[in-house]
Amino acid sequence: MTDPTTPNHDQPVEGSRSESYTRPDAGNLGGSTGSSGWTGAPDADSGAAAKANDVLDTLRETVEDLAERATPLLREFSAKAAEILASAADKAAPLAHKAGDVTADASGKLAEKSRNWAAGTRESLAGSEPSDTTNPFDTDKKTEPPTSV
Repeated sequence: MTDPTTPNHDQPVEGSRSESYTRPDAGNLGGSTGSSGWTGAPDADSGAAAKANDVLDTLRETVEDLAERATPLLREFSAKAAEILASAADKAAPLAHKAGDVTADASGKLAEKSRNWAAGTRESLAGSEPSDTTNPFDTDKKTEPPTSV
């Protein structure tokens, strides 16, 4: 018994020279002349072309039908996605407002501390005793954390 993966070295690499391999058949469409000089019949060519056109028409109709059926489903899916997005935006809006308020409060406190520090630094440069020389950017001092969101 021979192994199907092992080639038979008695035949050329391109296959057997038997006429069954060179003669056109239903799977070998076209009217070109082969090495034997045989030309395909015109009826076979027109029949194969008609069959190919039928297959292409059927395929086109199937794709159009699929697109027609999928359109309402895609619209429903898009509407559902929009509803979910709107719900998420409704839930996120109050949190964004609250985060903005906390940020504004912290920014106001930092601005006040920065002004006091700048004024104190100017007073010390002028030679007088500063009223408040605490550096708002000093990370060594423990300060109260901002209120949580």
